[in-house]
Amino acid sequence: MGLKKTEQREYAKFLYTEKSLTQKEIAEKVGVTEKTLKTWIDANEGEWKKLKKSLMTTKSQQITMLYDQLARINEEIECRPIVHKSMTVPVKLDKEGKPTHKAPEYDPIVLSNVPTSKEADIITKITNAIQKLEGETSIGETVQIAMTFIEYVRDVDFELAQKISELFDMFIRQLLK
Repeated sequence: MGLKKTEQREYAKFLYTEKSLTQKEIAEKVGVTEKTLKTWIDANEGEWKKLKKSLMTTKSQQITMLYDQLARINEEIECRPIVHKSMTVPVKLDKEGKPTHKAPEYDPIVLSNVPTSKEADIITKITNAIQKLEGETSIGETVQIAMTFIEYVRDVDFELAQKISELFDMFIRQLLK
């Protein structure tokens, strides 16, 4: 006995969003034409495409990239040479090649291993983004939890699992808006 149309669609959605298969492979596995599959993929303003994209960009990947950016900025600041004001001022030399002015006793630092205000702002923004990401649940994680739960319920009560799957679909669609 073959799958019902709704089951085919759910299976196709799972394969499209979770697996690295071509549309032709998905259509063959599900038992529909590529045209039908494309219609399902493009339905609801490209919901499947949005879902696949959100699953591909996981929260942990984003956090890792942000930590890498933060490390690069901090490394750049740490490795930066210390520059004193006297190093940025042209020096006039006399005929013998000696400086005409004596270096000041207090030679302020123009650039050092301390972040500039712009760098400090960037560091703060990256740190805040990391904290926000670490504290929230992404759509991808929500979908993953939903799919795991539905698989569990499917073993206990198949019809209930279908109802829950429909409700989660509506919930995810709402999150994507």
